[in-house]
Amino acid sequence: MPHDRQLHFCKRSDAIRRSEMPLQELLRPIPPTRELPAEKWMPPAGVRIISTDDHNLEALHLWEDRMPAKWQARAPKLYRDETGALRFEAEGRSLIPQGVDEGVSSGLPGYWDLDEKIKSMDAEGVDISFLFHGITQGLNTLEDKELYWACIDTYNEWLIDYCKGHLDRLVPIAILPAFLKPEAAHDYVAKIKQLGFNALQMPAFPRGVRYNSRSMDPLWTAIEASGIPLMFHVGPYIEFVGNGSVGANITRNLAPYRGLLGALTFSGVFDRHPELKVVFCEGGATWVAQAIADMDYVVQTYHTELKPKLGLMPSEYWHRQCAASFIVDTAALRLVDIIGEDNIMWGADYPHAEGTWGYTNEMLMGMYEQLGPIAGAKFLSGNAARLWNL
Repeated sequence: MPHDRQLHFCKRSDAIRRSEMPLQELLRPIPPTRELPAEKWMPPAGVRIISTDDHNLEALHLWEDRMPAKWQARAPKLYRDETGALRFEAEGRSLIPQGVDEGVSSGLPGYWDLDEKIKSMDAEGVDISFLFHGITQGLNTLEDKELYWACIDTYNEWLIDYCKGHLDRLVPIAILPAFLKPEAAHDYVAKIKQLGFNALQMPAFPRGVRYNSRSMDPLWTAIEASGIPLMFHVGPYIEFVGNGSVGANITRNLAPYRGLLGALTFSGVFDRHPELKVVFCEGGATWVAQAIADMDYVVQTYHTELKPKLGLMPSEYWHRQCAASFIVDTAALRLVDIIGEDNIMWGADYPHAEGTWGYTNEMLMGMYEQLGPIAGAKFLSGNAARLWNL
């Protein structure tokens, strides 16, 4: 890319807003065809770069090879067919959402090869990477919840083993299935810690599960006692079909958390579990400013109707216990005084098309400069290092 075209992120965003650049000049190549810039921006001394949102493809035949004999006949099948296309099947159906070609969103070799992943991190100056699932979230649609639990158990045991040679650079994220059996949460969180995990996630919107139910209290108690922040990640929800559906679904998926934050807040989860930390990943952060303002207003105007009664205003729970990890959100950078400089962090979303591969330095430089040295250092790594004791 010629030097005069290397607009750093904030200038590029302003150009989009003012329509100063032709559309074709604003389009980015898909990740496998992106080229790294010749010059790499280096953060100030002492500031690490921590990506709290990257992805890793599970090993082919993972569940077939590793699940206990009891489940072998029904184990999900992850394989590539004769054309090389990735297949993920269970219960007689595909578990892969349709809509985006695999090569567009997952074509970088670091997605399935950890040595290549480390090379990608080094090439863009990323010091530590948090690894979310690649395709495991497709299991969320399984009808048999006992099978789901067994599959997640197998995944967790595989993931920590898979990452064991790179734990100085990678933070593998375990999946906690105990939202299905809250009474088992204490024991399963203990297993996660025993395996060596320092990060965990749960699906944001599991079917048939109400996170605002008091029956979930043993779950929140177990997570709170562990000291491990709970991460939620966006999911591949297919809400729209037909014309424009790919763009509409991705747009919807990138900002899904407003209702979940409201449910956790107004049901008293944060009030009853003041040490519980929750991180909303890959959903931007602009939504936070309006959500906490609206929730505060709801308390002010509907306080006679709200049950349970809260001890604090909703925005106070956000600032005390929550954070948003985002890839790119220029509007959020202008609202940091509302969202909170202690409540934002960055994720590259490697290797997905909306991720920053090939542009990480450009974007981080722009965001760091816009935030300033104190908030910028917190955004790049300080907040993540504090939450996960890195």
